[in-house]
Amino acid sequence: MAPAMPKQRAVHLPDNEEVARLLLEKHRSMLEKDIPDNLSLTLSNAYRNVCAAKEPIRTLKDLLKIKGVGPWVIRLIKESFPASSPDLSPPKWKKIKRPEHSPELVCSNSASMASQELIQLTSQEQLSYSSEVQTTGSAEFTMLDKDTGGMGNSILAMPPRLSNEKFLEAYEVVLILDDREIFGSRGKRVVGNIHSKFHVPVEIKRLPVGDGIWIARHRRSHTEYVLDFIVERKSVTDLVSSIRDSRYKDQKLRLKKCGLRKLIYLVEGDPNPLGASESIKTACFTTEILEGFDVQRTTGYSDTENTYGHLTLSIIDYYSTNFSIGANTCRVCLTYDEFVKKCCDPKKLTVSDIFALQLMQVPQVTEETAVAVIELYPTLVSLARAYSML
Repeated sequence: MAPAMPKQRAVHLPDNEEVARLLLEKHRSMLEKDIPDNLSLTLSNAYRNVCAAKEPIRTLKDLLKIKGVGPWVIRLIKESFPASSPDLSPPKWKKIKRPEHSPELVCSNSASMASQELIQLTSQEQLSYSSEVQTTGSAEFTMLDKDTGGMGNSILAMPPRLSNEKFLEAYEVVLILDDREIFGSRGKRVVGNIHSKFHVPVEIKRLPVGDGIWIARHRRSHTEYVLDFIVERKSVTDLVSSIRDSRYKDQKLRLKKCGLRKLIYLVEGDPNPLGASESIKTACFTTEILEGFDVQRTTGYSDTENTYGHLTLSIIDYYSTNFSIGANTCRVCLTYDEFVKKCCDPKKLTVSDIFALQLMQVPQVTEETAVAVIELYPTLVSLARAYSML
């Protein structure tokens, strides 16, 4: 079903009425062109937050500070924006020129129209990868500020609640890292560093999918419930190789099918020395804007430790705030055993899984598009039959 036509909202500051009008008109015009739901949601969030902004938006730089507004939104309206475009070039990590004959890791023919615009914006404005890295040491950091990942305004799955108990009275939140997580000899040190710096429990287990999850362990029964968040961590070197050998799409599809709603893609390291910064930026933009993942970027091991710690604190805060509201009205978290069972035997692909992987070889077909197709037409035969009836 096509997204509903957005309605005009009241604007908190009169100074921002023109910017809000531009966003609303652009959203309505793009809906007439049948844009993907993710892009429609991005524009809706940007428009809502501009309307609610308490500070005047006089430049594109001001607009870029608004939650939900990224480079793609800036590009859409910058020609109509009343102010001149700011210099968004970062002070360091200069852009590395792409070798003339090196093969693209993400082929331009297979990138969607939106991702192509993002690539063009990156080239024109000379945005470097470092400008996208989260400043995880900031007290203002919270990954729950992001509206991607299909959360919308709904409350995520909650563990069971008895009577009037508070979340932290009933549960302990534990960060679980996969025992195959590649920290090398730093593994035990990473666990110790996160625990000592953020005072949160960290454990190592063999996870069926992803590199990190969070569980809520009941303090009396010790039953473990998997919270609605999962992390896939990739070093830039591993990301480059996984794109080349097609593991990249397969891994993201498995994450989408694991049953958890908040999907976090953590990219670690500087891509510039590899000569693949453009390809990695393209992959990050596509993963976040078109496929609904929450992309986090870190500079190295230490930054990744901080990110895991801050994510854990943000998740604790989210569940502490929403537990009394949503525990009796929303989905119940899977137990850890149920989660493992749901994700087990990943090598035993169904016909629908194979069909989805085949669909993703078609230019402009993302993981989200493939999943949407197989929900309606689980096999190639069913899709062909539907076409024959047109």
